[in-house]
Amino acid sequence: MPLTIDLDDRADTTGVCAVCPHPWAEHDALGVRYCTATTVSALPRGCICP
Repeated sequence: MPLTIDLDDRADTTGVCAVCPHPWAEHDALGVRYCTATTVSALPRGCICP
């Protein structure tokens, strides 16, 4: 069975992203998905924010 993650439940709208140095509120939909997946999977990858 696939693991589903509700990204809205994981979003920290008050602080800085755990993956990149940008405020969480400045992430677009792709940034939210990428940074959330990076955090949840503990992946060693950098930022994709523009």
